Amino acid sequence: MPRRLVVEIINVGNELLDGRTVNTNLHWLCGELTQLGYVVSRATITRDDVFDISKAVKEALRRRPRWIIISGGLGPTHDDKTLQAVAKALGKSLKLYGEVVERMKKRYQELATLGVIKDPTLTKERLKMAKLPEGSKPLTNRVGTAPGVLIERRRTKIACLPGVPKEMMDIFGNELRPLLEKEAGDRGFLIKSIVVEGVVESVMAPVLVETMKKFPQIYVKSNPKTVEKGSKVEVDFIGEKNHESLLKDAMAYFEKRLSEIRNR
Repeated sequence: MPRRLVVEIINVGNELLDGRTVNTNLHWLCGELTQLGYVVSRATITRDDVFDISKAVKEALRRRPRWIIISGGLGPTHDDKTLQAVAKALGKSLKLYGEVVERMKKRYQELATLGVIKDPTLTKERLKMAKLPEGSKPLTNRVGTAPGVLIERRRTKIACLPGVPKEMMDIFGNELRPLLEKEAGDRGFLIKSIVVEGVVESVMAPVLVETMKKFPQIYVKSNPKTVEKGSKVEVDFIGEKNHESLLKDAMAYFEKRLSEIRNR
């Protein structure tokens, strides 16, 4: 069996930790990465603090995941500190990237022409977004202005994406997905679900274990939905794409055993 491709996600933003913003980026990234065949082993949320972000990156690197994906903190304001923190964690300096400056000039001119902004001048705050850790590869942002960043430390690739969902999705889809798909090859996970009514989770627990023992390539997870008006449990069956037939067999076996319990 090929080695698991492990990803850690770091979300940056005070707004995520004080309840102002729901962390939809994490939910979306986990779904995309799982479908591509990656295993998200851990997610960390930090405040907009250089020390905290840098510490989170260093800790993740020690666990040697294949990828670390960071979202948030790439903008022009004082609290956008992700690239400074990543540079600190890697022992690198921030460098002004000429190619990014040129893209930003063009982008701000377009925004001025459209009437979105009045002045397209590259101010100190705007140029801040063109300062990337040395050795980085800029990732094109087709929706906004802050570029994404890709940098590698030993076998771990670190991708920094904006926190604005549309921008994060754009860079992930156009810049990262091709790299991730090439690396994953024919890997990828299938997730199918069965909704079970009238059997409480504690009763079906032995059947879950029994099913996974009989089909070790398939992971089975129960998710209780309600108990107030009769039990309802959603059961997820997760397997690699090349195990689709086993996944179907596991679902059939689970339903058969559950039926036997109901008929007792």
